[in-house]
Amino acid sequence: MGDYASSKTGGGMMSPAGLMVRPFPEPGPAVRTAIQQLQHASFAPPVDEDAVRELAQIPRPWDPGSCTGKIRSELWEWLDLVAMWVNEQHLWNLARPGIPECWPAHPHLVHDLAVLACGRHYTRFALTPAALEDWHRYALPGFLERLHDRLGDGCQPGKHQPRPRHDRDETHAATPQRQGRRQRYTDDVDRAAAAAAMADLHETW
Repeated sequence: MGDYASSKTGGGMMSPAGLMVRPFPEPGPAVRTAIQQLQHASFAPPVDEDAVRELAQIPRPWDPGSCTGKIRSELWEWLDLVAMWVNEQHLWNLARPGIPECWPAHPHLVHDLAVLACGRHYTRFALTPAALEDWHRYALPGFLERLHDRLGDGCQPGKHQPRPRHDRDETHAATPQRQGRRQRYTDDVDRAAAAAAMADLHETW
């Protein structure tokens, strides 16, 4: 009660610093333009081949790997604001550690956070609360659950930890292992072709 009382001005109105909720961060103009173009296309999908090809080239802000240049730069700034907004507006106790300040060093968080942010932004276009209810009920809890599963108690404030499975991934991508997998692919294709040829031969008999 004390916090609420201290946030009131003499006229009985809450001061700007004492707002009960803060609005969701607004993305930059390049990100907004891309989202608007994609949204318009979803309402009236193009049928012309050139238009379809052009649509496919539009970066998807929810897929950071598809973004370059100005959109990519704006996306990082926006996701940083969204990360702080989620932590401040949707988390309370320490049972959920929240999005760590080192989130840019975690590819899984970058991918997941972009989808979460764009999904929340799209609710602004909804004419009913259903989309926002779904975001609160499914998208946000699912994101936080995956965050907890993947990070556990790692990356406490000011203590970023290197990726534990780094050595495994390096081994997976090493040349000998890749060559071994390629050989299996080749063998499989050859055997499948031989089986198909044998089946054709039986049919001619």
